[in-house]
Amino acid sequence: MLRDRLGWLLSGILIGMLLMVSCDTLATSGPTVQPSVVDAAQPLQTTQAELPPDAPSNAPPLLPSNQTSGDIYSDVVARVFAKGNPSVVRINVSTGSGEALGTGFVYDTNGYIITNYHVVAGSSGSVIVEFIDGEAAIGNVVGVDQDADLALVQVRDFDTSLLLPAELGDSSQLRVGDLAIAIGNPFGENRSATAGIISAVRASKSEGGQSSFSIPGVLQTDAAINPGNSGGPLFNSSGQVVGVNTFILDPSGRGANIGIGYAVPINLVKKIVPQLIQKGSYTHPYLGIGLNEINSLFARQNNLPSKGVLISQLFQGPGAQAGLQQGDLIVAVDGQQVLTPGDIIAYLEFNKQPGDQMIFTLRTPNGGTQDVTVQVAERPSR
Repeated sequence: MLRDRLGWLLSGILIGMLLMVSCDTLATSGPTVQPSVVDAAQPLQTTQAELPPDAPSNAPPLLPSNQTSGDIYSDVVARVFAKGNPSVVRINVSTGSGEALGTGFVYDTNGYIITNYHVVAGSSGSVIVEFIDGEAAIGNVVGVDQDADLALVQVRDFDTSLLLPAELGDSSQLRVGDLAIAIGNPFGENRSATAGIISAVRASKSEGGQSSFSIPGVLQTDAAINPGNSGGPLFNSSGQVVGVNTFILDPSGRGANIGIGYAVPINLVKKIVPQLIQKGSYTHPYLGIGLNEINSLFARQNNLPSKGVLISQLFQGPGAQAGLQQGDLIVAVDGQQVLTPGDIIAYLEFNKQPGDQMIFTLRTPNGGTQDVTVQVAERPSR
């Protein structure tokens, strides 16, 4: 009996060993489903996700599934900095009260540099322009437009290899949410890049400085702009200049960024700079009227015929000569509806020049309309 039991036990052990060998053979002889080390290191092949058929034509593409938004954002900022940085300059100014600094960028290969008027306002007419890699030259202020806070500097005795003009974009194509990148010298920290978005495109905005006129089409951004950034470029995601960084909202008076900065739109710069090169100044169009916005609630409460733009002041100039009166309610200009004073200012600055005509549509007390033709004049000199 004992021998029989031992025999069965040995038989069971042998059968079990054979089964284990067979299973191991089956497991190793078939194709593996695990990637090799080399295969695992290769990126997955992905395709760009398709936008829905009803997406707007200017909608941004969706991210590839193997890239994060952080990777894309960092790559774009780095590429914009690499492209734009060689065109950016530091501007050092000696004033009667000490030293000041700002930023600018190369406009063309003739040595012209764009910056802010307030950067060079205290200079004797010459400044020091520092290029990339510590190269420097003396520049002369050859043209200014105080109302748009723009100035043109031309360097002399310069190395032409340093003049790498920045590519200019089209500020009229900007959307809220578009990437905005500033390069400048905030608080003397040379060639600092800050990034954010276009927070808004304002029809007009007053700098609140030495000019009583508003700047049309101002770009608002949350990209950090601080003292020293003034006059520097604001780039889009393609590395094109879309604005000239100019001023910040600073309710504390401390001169530090709180996330609301403004830039002169490059389309206005492109109108002004050629005249600064040609004659050292720019002639703005002028109507001679002060304006206030009237919303629908105010109109109802004050028995006005509709919302629109109210003529609150009338100065000596083309508006008064054409018969416009204080209290007139403007609802359209050249057939285009206007709702704010900025709408009229922006349309005037971007589309008209002295000598052109504008047709103002006024809302009459009985609810009808009346057209008045105004001939645009030159803005009075200071």
